Amino acid sequence: MKKKPMLILFFFLFFISLVLNLYLGISSYMKSTYTPDSDDLQILAEMTKMVLESDQYQDIASKEKVYAIEQGVSRFNVADPSSMFHYEIYVQTEKESYIFTCTDEKCTDVSNEGWNYSRYSEEDPILPMKKSN
Repeated sequence: MKKKPMLILFFFLFFISLVLNLYLGISSYMKSTYTPDSDDLQILAEMTKMVLESDQYQDIASKEKVYAIEQGVSRFNVADPSSMFHYEIYVQTEKESYIFTCTDEKCTDVSNEGWNYSRYSEEDPILPMKKSN
């Protein structure tokens, strides 16, 4: 008679453990799809330098005030997770955010391949910025 409550407790603990492990596994996988690792950071650093030296960036910087440059990785919707095309550099200005990506698989050059809303169009910078004349 005492075995039944122990069996119910065992199954309950097993079920809780299973659900918790599934949740942690899935959330860890999802986080890894957009969090850069150490190799990604090196590639993104070199891409950022390429962006800063590009004519497109120079044109953007001459017309708009650049507030931030953000690096990103998006492996979630990419068919080949090892592809160079999942690396993105965001140049954020007061008007919009410009998205730079590699132009080819070897990343010999970067290009502005998209635009997005910039938080600076309606919000102030997070840090106090000096006014440029």
